[in-house]
Amino acid sequence: MKRRIRKVVNFFAFNLLFFALYLNFIHKDKPSVAVIPAAVQTANTASLNSTILVTNPEKYLDPKNTTSTTSVQQSNSVNKAEQNAALKLSIN
Repeated sequence: MKRRIRKVVNFFAFNLLFFALYLNFIHKDKPSVAVIPAAVQTANTASLNSTILVTNPEKYLDPKNTTSTTSVQQSNSVNKAEQNAALKLSIN
């Protein structure tokens, strides 16, 4: 009885294996081509090929973010120094 069950399980396992190989290497999906309007295409190519300056950069620059990142970096360096000191003590 075990031998028969083993044969059936092996049969399904090989079928599953060959089906997976078929899907990976032989079967080709239909290519999906998205239609992009001409106005969008020109805008995308312009942004990819050149750099456009912002007219009012103050609007986009946030002074809060610049100060907070420097304080976080300073605190990270202090934490790293403390961790290194603790690591040296724990190794010895």
